[in-house]
Amino acid sequence: MELEGKFNREPDRMASEKAALSELWRDSCHDITSSRAIQHHLHCSGKITAKSSFVLCGVQEAEAVFQSRLVKTEWKYREGQKVKKGKVVCRLHGNCRAVLACERTALNYLSLLSGIATKSVAASKKFGKWKISATRKTPPGLSDSCKRAVKVGGCLTHRMGLSDGILVKDNHIAAIMKGRRVKKEEAVKIAVSSFEPDKFVEIEVSSLRQAVAAAQSGAKAILADNVSPKRLRKIARAVRAINRRITIEASGGITLENAGNYLRAGADFASTSELTMKIEPANLSLEIDSF
Repeated sequence: MELEGKFNREPDRMASEKAALSELWRDSCHDITSSRAIQHHLHCSGKITAKSSFVLCGVQEAEAVFQSRLVKTEWKYREGQKVKKGKVVCRLHGNCRAVLACERTALNYLSLLSGIATKSVAASKKFGKWKISATRKTPPGLSDSCKRAVKVGGCLTHRMGLSDGILVKDNHIAAIMKGRRVKKEEAVKIAVSSFEPDKFVEIEVSSLRQAVAAAQSGAKAILADNVSPKRLRKIARAVRAINRRITIEASGGITLENAGNYLRAGADFASTSELTMKIEPANLSLEIDSF
């Protein structure tokens, strides 16, 4: 399926784990409390418990954090599974200083990513799998982790970075207009022709004329930005009369409340920053229960 292949990139596992370990180092490189108050040889066991119900994600990063300090874990759930409030998510055992050093970084990842996965699951259930996409709006340094949580929840990841796909946006068009001294529709055509015919080029448009120019020039996809569902319907009819296989993405002002209007108007999928930037983090705690 072209939609899933072009707009559902695989997040980089190594990048996610590296970011988690970097955060662990920043947070715990010098624990001035544990280093003085707790004997270095003391070991303990504990558990991570769900304080709210959620879809689990963040195990990959949390496991990398615990493994780096030789803390052994036994996960009771897999990523993507629903966890009910009060359930034990993980049991762990290791050096007490190490467990406490890992605690906050591991819980932060589990909390944030489970919140994203939970929202993404809700979106995919409401609109259908791969019908809602994330954007590149993510917390700095957490793009791969956040996008993996989106994918776990059944939504599209879209581009991971600028090297993942060709998307000519309004600022590109403005630069072409200025540099070439041409009108917007001509700038759209120049943008598409800048790439080989077999390249998958997506063009951001905000009017029917721009959309038609993009389709006539051979764009494989258009991103209809900040248009009403009524205008999108007209755009969809016009560009599919030129190329019935063209992909239409709706973006700009999209929420999980109004996304259905755009999908019914003809968009193949709708992208929104809500999946990663407007979430309720899951609530988890780590408690030591034996020494």
